[in-house]
Amino acid sequence: MTSFERFSRNYLRFITNHPKIVMALVLLITCFFGFAARNMKVINNNDLWLPHGDAYVETTESIEQIFGGKNVVVIGIKPTQGDVYQPAVLAKVKRLQESMLRIPEAIRDNVVSLAARKAKGIHGTADGMEVRALLETIPQNAEQLAKLKKSIAENPFYIGALVSPDGKFAAVIADFRMKKDAEGFTALNNEINAAVDAERDATATLYVAGSPVSFAGIEHYTQSSGAYFGVAFLIIMAVQFLSFRSIQGMLLPMLTALLSVAWGIGTLKLCGYDLDVLNTTTPILIMAITSGHAIQLLKRYYEEYRRLAEANTANAANGTARLTPHQLNKEAVVESLSKVGRVMLAAGLIASITFYSLTLGNIDMVRHFGIFAGSGVLSGLVLEMTFIPALRSMLPAPKLRPVETESAGMLGRILSVFSASVQGKRAAWVLCIGVALIGILGAGIPRLRVDDSTLLYFSPQHVIRTDDHAINQAFGGTNTVYFLVEGEQADSMKDPQVLIAMEKLQTFLAQQPEVGKTQSLADLVKRMNQAVHNDDPAFNVIPNDRELVAQYLFLYSLSGDPQDFDNYVDSDYRKMLGWAFVKSDSTAYFKDLVARAQPLIDKEFPRNVKVRVGGTLAEIAAINDAVIREKIVNTAQMALVILVLTSLMLRSVVGGLFVVVPVMIIVVANFGVMGWLGTPLDMGTASIASMAIGIGADYEIYLLLRFKEELARLKDARLASERALQTSGRAILYITLALVGGYAVLFASDFTFYSRLATAVIMTMTISALSAILFLRAMILVIKPRFLFGELAKAAPQPRTPARNAIVEEA
Repeated sequence: MTSFERFSRNYLRFITNHPKIVMALVLLITCFFGFAARNMKVINNNDLWLPHGDAYVETTESIEQIFGGKNVVVIGIKPTQGDVYQPAVLAKVKRLQESMLRIPEAIRDNVVSLAARKAKGIHGTADGMEVRALLETIPQNAEQLAKLKKSIAENPFYIGALVSPDGKFAAVIADFRMKKDAEGFTALNNEINAAVDAERDATATLYVAGSPVSFAGIEHYTQSSGAYFGVAFLIIMAVQFLSFRSIQGMLLPMLTALLSVAWGIGTLKLCGYDLDVLNTTTPILIMAITSGHAIQLLKRYYEEYRRLAEANTANAANGTARLTPHQLNKEAVVESLSKVGRVMLAAGLIASITFYSLTLGNIDMVRHFGIFAGSGVLSGLVLEMTFIPALRSMLPAPKLRPVETESAGMLGRILSVFSASVQGKRAAWVLCIGVALIGILGAGIPRLRVDDSTLLYFSPQHVIRTDDHAINQAFGGTNTVYFLVEGEQADSMKDPQVLIAMEKLQTFLAQQPEVGKTQSLADLVKRMNQAVHNDDPAFNVIPNDRELVAQYLFLYSLSGDPQDFDNYVDSDYRKMLGWAFVKSDSTAYFKDLVARAQPLIDKEFPRNVKVRVGGTLAEIAAINDAVIREKIVNTAQMALVILVLTSLMLRSVVGGLFVVVPVMIIVVANFGVMGWLGTPLDMGTASIASMAIGIGADYEIYLLLRFKEELARLKDARLASERALQTSGRAILYITLALVGGYAVLFASDFTFYSRLATAVIMTMTISALSAILFLRAMILVIKPRFLFGELAKAAPQPRTPARNAIVEEA
């Protein structure tokens, strides 16, 4: 008996002799965490995702401070009949414009439509130019409507932005500045929808799109994540009942899981954080890992109770004192946990440390995930070493039932197939086939596409997708990319060379697929130049004279308003903003667009100005890149932690590799399958790597150490492998089935993010289970590592365990 087992037995006898004290302490701790988490909320603050120091993020923050433009919503108005040049339709546009201005978060100068104060037509006169509002009053007759239509045609700056090229759609574009302490976009979206709903009638169809709408949609689904957790809980509980065929076998692991989630949530709140989008499904992960440890413990408890019960029967036949069922029950608790406790501690600590290692990252939301998952798993470990043995010792002792039932059923047949698959020379074949499959799957990694699209989180039939599609078809696009041009001194943006470079950039962008419209100060200067030259199309160019540009801007100010240009240039003309309206919210498309534009920017813009790119799409691209980059670092970091800890635990670097290698194979296979299937690597699917490592390491450690224990006892590698499969391997299948069932509930949601996550988790957990019960066992039997087989010669010969005629069943 090792010193650890002696200490464990003494500790566990104290626990089982004072169960009520332990239960009371656990209850107090649970109440403490529950009180701490009483105000827990689900928030969707995008700043939690932002990688600090990223160039796109810093540029977007600069743009927002000067120009706004980060949270743009587009409201599309499509008349039931005819075009938008109708008094009733134009009046509706004006009312929507006024409604958006009344929303507190609205940036007043950035709420534009045909009815906006700053939407002005530029017209030439005998004295130079005249600037008039497009829609000073609502036209009431054909002559006034024709005049409005002519004014818009002369100012194409607004076509494709505020009115569609065919005149069938009008738009209200509103920009909002969120408060720093805002918990999400739902409240803002509700105000926008209330204003829009007030204008819905038979005269026109209204559409709403933009990033705040999409983010509010995500919040709607994450707020309902509790329901999915509840259903997942019931499914996992049902799987465990079918696995153990006992009420206690079903309830004890789930009780551990629930308490672990509660403690994890309490810890997260004590650290000052709320739940966010990434963490809404973390309770299912914690529930799966902790119930998995509890299943391993429960499986071992049944084995020890069976052994003790048989020994007790033999003692009674020999006239030796016989233990009562209650005493047998307590002794089985002590024996099982003293033997499996070391493994449980190692697996649990490794899993929690790997999750805690994510707190070293640069993204707040990922750090929160590390705290929540790590604390939940650690809480489960504490509960399994205290609460579960105390409770188990107080429950009724199991009864015995025929052993034949354990090998019966589908699970028994599956285990038999797995057992036969790794016998004799088949182990080498399994290893070879496994390596070949890994190579094939790994070949899909170069095909893996790093991309994120918020819209694709929703089903094609969802109103967010259909509204966005309708507006994108009619206008330039619902997504914006900004090009921030910065000079070294005031009036730098009046330089014709800078304006001509911006015009060339806009021309290039307009030729790109998915770019529907561009706008900048250059467009307005061109229109001014044409207007003062009697609307001659030949003068729709940037004048080469800097003084002439300054004169045009001065003339505009005489009849216009200085704030009219606030969307495009700052007050001292040192910074200019170019807008590109894009029909796609794909981050991969955005990065490709910027990469193609960069050579032109480098060539055309003067050396004394700087051009940076920003916007919501840029921020999402930055987030996605940072998440992927951090996940690669985290994967290596977690693998190193596992290697070090398991090497220390097994006193062998090779032993550490026997855990790490299969785990990394799981990661490679997972990303390879995603590459072959065309599933993009985004903020959601990237997090699967952490889950694969955390759970995969559990599987490998439990099976590896059970094999080592059985090899020392049986002195036969084949029998030890079979025994490890029938015990820890069976528990691994239980856990996998529970995980698959728990995450499968997410398929019921029409939130594509959840269904994609469920697919990735189910695929990863299946690969993890097969890796442990096939590939790892084949590695052991083919390689015969010294850290396992070196103990064989030292072990005292043990007779083969005779076939038993009974196993345990819960009362």
